[in-house]
Amino acid sequence: MIPSLIGESGPSEAAVPLDFFVGQLEASRSNSKNPMALWSLGEAIDLRSLGCLGEAVLNSATLGKALRVFAQGFAVIQSNTQVQTLVDENETHVTYRVLDPHIWPRRADAELSLGLIRGICAAFGLRRDAVRAVGFEHQQDSDTRPFAQHAGCALSFGHEENRLTLPTQALSQRRSTEPSPEVERQSLKVLENALTEQRRTAPASQRVRQTVLSQLGRGDVSQQAVASALGMSERSLRRALAQEGRPFHEILEECRRAQGFALLVRTDQRLSEIALALGYSDQTAFSRAFSRWFGLSPLEIRRNGAIEESVIR
Repeated sequence: MIPSLIGESGPSEAAVPLDFFVGQLEASRSNSKNPMALWSLGEAIDLRSLGCLGEAVLNSATLGKALRVFAQGFAVIQSNTQVQTLVDENETHVTYRVLDPHIWPRRADAELSLGLIRGICAAFGLRRDAVRAVGFEHQQDSDTRPFAQHAGCALSFGHEENRLTLPTQALSQRRSTEPSPEVERQSLKVLENALTEQRRTAPASQRVRQTVLSQLGRGDVSQQAVASALGMSERSLRRALAQEGRPFHEILEECRRAQGFALLVRTDQRLSEIALALGYSDQTAFSRAFSRWFGLSPLEIRRNGAIEESVIR
């Protein structure tokens, strides 16, 4: 998927760094006069071009299963991101976010990815006007009326993640041509094998960093909790990280530093809220850590309008 979208200007490998990919999309968005360009591109992606992920999505029995498969298997086509399906009685939110705080801005990437999710819905026969809302983590930066008209629903901005909202009853939608249960099982098996191989070959420090970033402000980021999330014992995790020379506390500190800086310069959250989101026991501990890292207190960083840390320029 990634090389086909960035064209001839990028690396020739089967996969490219996420920061390069997002940067290319941002440049394309800036140079385009069509506000729907990236969303439309996402909608038009041939799902089978996504390899085993696309096959497993298309071979799912229902839209609900397809969206869950997409969320669980997205890592095979794009690392360092998180896709989730959050279901309640009336509404289902499919959320997408890049975990690395340094990869910013990411407006175009969000538009492309939510467009892709809308394309999955269309493959299962969901009408355009069935989508209830689209929300973005970035702030509004242009006239959104053409976008809202095309999407067929309200747009909102400034969320914690990008999201597309559907009526929960739509999850029972089926494709006009349904695969057999055996085809569905085989497609899932191929995808699960790809995910297993990816986890097997990924450095432990990389997996820890992604897990910590996915949980900061949302759950427990202790070494025990992260080891459990990775299907490892604490002892095994410590041993794996020691082999890479990357102790857990060092990775956790890096993640807190990057995420905390992003929250300070991109949001108006209170310092106490940021401290809590980063897992500090109190605001004082948070302030001491930032003063040590930056030579400025969190309040000074915010007041001075410190230059944003970003790999996208």
